[in-house]
Amino acid sequence: MTTTKSLKKLIEAGKFDYVNPKITEENFPPQEVGTEFELVHFDRNISSEDAVKELSKDGWRPANAYDLLSWKDWNGKHTVVALGSVAEVPGGRRVLCLCEGRLGRGLYLGWWDGVWSADSRFLKVRNSKTKEI
Repeated sequence: MTTTKSLKKLIEAGKFDYVNPKITEENFPPQEVGTEFELVHFDRNISSEDAVKELSKDGWRPANAYDLLSWKDWNGKHTVVALGSVAEVPGGRRVLCLCEGRLGRGLYLGWWDGVWSADSRFLKVRNSKTKEI
């Protein structure tokens, strides 16, 4: 596995107004970090399972928590979801989301189960490229 910065350091570097307290290395253990990212907008409501199938084509994979926090191109306007890391927390399965919420620019937990709105964007990563951060 590629060496990664700690989740705490990645979160600090993001300078978020809000971070869900359940976003910890215990819930999201270290993972490899990609170097080639692409933002995908399906422009329709979609389940996590269907989004993962679409994101996993042609040598790509859904971004994990560490990819999402290493990616530097978030414009703060759209919700961006990382479906490659799923945590079991009280209440169900959750994934990391960058979004502008009522508490400001934040790192939130979204529900794996259910349906993502047509406004959501999803980050994917080229499978063959990883880096040290």
